[in-house]
Amino acid sequence: MRATGVVAALFRRDRLTAQVAVGLVGALCVAAVVFGVGMASAKYQISDVGAWLSSNRNGLAVHANGMAGKVDGKVKMPTMMHGHQIKIIQDGSTILIVDQQTGVVSRIDPAQLSVVKSSGTYAAAGLQVVAEAGVAYVVDPAKGTVQRIDPISLAPAGAATTLTPPLGQSAIDARGTLWVPVPATGEVVPFQGGARAAPVKVGKPGNDLAITIAAGVPVITDSTAATALVLEPSGRRLTLALPSTVSGAGRGGVLFPARTEGQLVPLLAKRTGSLVVLDTGSGRHSTVSLQMPDHRYGPPQILGSKIYIPDQTAGTLAVYDSATNSWPPPVPVNGRPGELEVFVSNGLLWANDPNGERALVLNVGGAVKRISKYEPKAPGGPRSPLPTRVAGPGGGDGPAAPLPRAPVAPPPPGAPTAPSNLRTSGGDGFMTVEFQPSTGGRPLRYVLKDVPAGLTVTPRQVAPNGTPSFQVQGGRCGTEYVFRVAVRYRDSTRRTAEVVSGRSAPAMPCVPPGAPTNVGATATSGGAQVTWAAPPGGAGAPISYQVAWTGPVSGSRSGLTGASVTLGEIGKNGTYTFTVTSSNGAGSGRQAQASANLVGPAQRYVTVRNGNSDAYMYVRPDKDSGDVGTVRDNGKTLIVHCQIMGKYYDRGVPGLAGSLYDYVEYGGKRGYMIGYLVDTPRDPWYEFAGLPLWQCA
Repeated sequence: MRATGVVAALFRRDRLTAQVAVGLVGALCVAAVVFGVGMASAKYQISDVGAWLSSNRNGLAVHANGMAGKVDGKVKMPTMMHGHQIKIIQDGSTILIVDQQTGVVSRIDPAQLSVVKSSGTYAAAGLQVVAEAGVAYVVDPAKGTVQRIDPISLAPAGAATTLTPPLGQSAIDARGTLWVPVPATGEVVPFQGGARAAPVKVGKPGNDLAITIAAGVPVITDSTAATALVLEPSGRRLTLALPSTVSGAGRGGVLFPARTEGQLVPLLAKRTGSLVVLDTGSGRHSTVSLQMPDHRYGPPQILGSKIYIPDQTAGTLAVYDSATNSWPPPVPVNGRPGELEVFVSNGLLWANDPNGERALVLNVGGAVKRISKYEPKAPGGPRSPLPTRVAGPGGGDGPAAPLPRAPVAPPPPGAPTAPSNLRTSGGDGFMTVEFQPSTGGRPLRYVLKDVPAGLTVTPRQVAPNGTPSFQVQGGRCGTEYVFRVAVRYRDSTRRTAEVVSGRSAPAMPCVPPGAPTNVGATATSGGAQVTWAAPPGGAGAPISYQVAWTGPVSGSRSGLTGASVTLGEIGKNGTYTFTVTSSNGAGSGRQAQASANLVGPAQRYVTVRNGNSDAYMYVRPDKDSGDVGTVRDNGKTLIVHCQIMGKYYDRGVPGLAGSLYDYVEYGGKRGYMIGYLVDTPRDPWYEFAGLPLWQCA
């Protein structure tokens, strides 16, 4: 099945990225394990492949070695932070700490394993501090203020900017640009070097906006409109349609990771039971329809082919394996309700209980190393015995129970279970529906249900040991389709019966179109004619185009069909750049450009108001510049190349005054002639005639 291969390939690419990252730093980790763990000196050595983890209960920030799974450094927090929730921001050797209750910002020196600087300048509850690519900002969502800071001294760097509050969670991309969502205006506002740049319109004012940095590129999701906007470094804006289950999740009902190391972004719409995996490079996505208990969840994180969902009610990581479309047993973290900090860094996934002893780190293969943050022999921090461990529900480190599911009706006695884990994805003219086969009973075959008339399904049925996937051809791009899968079996009376799955997540039979090709432009008497070729593929899905142009005049046209347009807005000679962008019901933003030097075609008009006298052809559009030729009397046909405004003239006769000149050709000579002497289509002659006669450059 083509779509199955596409979805699998999306995950393989990110898995490879993670494996390469781990491999590159492997040599560094050996030194970190030997020298970084358990050694104290004037300047401590901590691992290069590691992470800082908060330990609020005993007022510590600890650094753990990701490959060894051991703590190799501790820092005691200032007394005023003890018992407070703290957030650690780590950007290379810049380690900042934010007290979530007071908004006090501090800096850790990892070489000294101590807090070397604290600042209450920006103190505000819920303060955001973001640092990346060597730059740092503090953002006050309630007040709407954005302030760049020096990440070393923590002092303000330049003046603060105030936006319309409340602000969304901000993020910094790979180029050091800060992106601040402003839901009240439906925009994200970039900051470069501390200075505010032009805002980017995302959705309607009041829409629910969130930002993820995927492979260093900002991706803004408008969950109200179920769209995602990818802001590529080239300046291109790729708009992608998401399943309607995203908009059905309600305000704040869609969970996103703050950052992903690859181009895949997982989105969890818990209320509608949808896990969407968006490929920000190709614009494609797959969606699996879930049945999840009424638990509190954190943003999903992706590592390799697996997506980890923090279950903060159970104290575990729910795991979805995209390679097998299955749910392996959850990974226990602390086994009790409470906040979990989960993030991916350097090809490793970290999960931390900020209010307890436990943390863990997973590699791309799913191997788990458990971390005891209260390790007394680690350098730095207090030399106190371990705190007394308090047992909680599920507090052991043994195997966790399977991920609980919302209750479903049991199958009849002897019947197989209903097919599960329906995952849908769109292709170029088709949709794919994958599922987990039934267990128990004796299945005869699987069939796809709820297929609208006019659509075809391949194969018509799936054998019990066949590939659990259907492909649906046909349908309309921009229309969502929902399916069910039934397993058929023989009941106790030897009659054929069936057990039907729940509804799948919606899918569309199209993907965002590619870029148009062969863009070109020519000057015509009706304006600039722009032509292009449709993107490859499309499978009959209607594509519309936007044409934008810059040059002597600028503008755009949207909602175009076909492969050409004549732009009457362009009627001035010069060099233009044309950008043609394609779109369909799945998204838009792929574009192609071409530049052309356009010169309007010459027209023929006769001389007027020149009875029995000479009309002069001047060197420049200036009656005092000297003449290059003359035209005697009225009715002489001139080749008129273009019109231009020049030096003002006044014959002394009412109406015979202005600045318009025609660039004409007569008798093998060319020059500029005063406008009222040429019978161009428009009077009075001090205005441009307009098409078909172009303006001179």
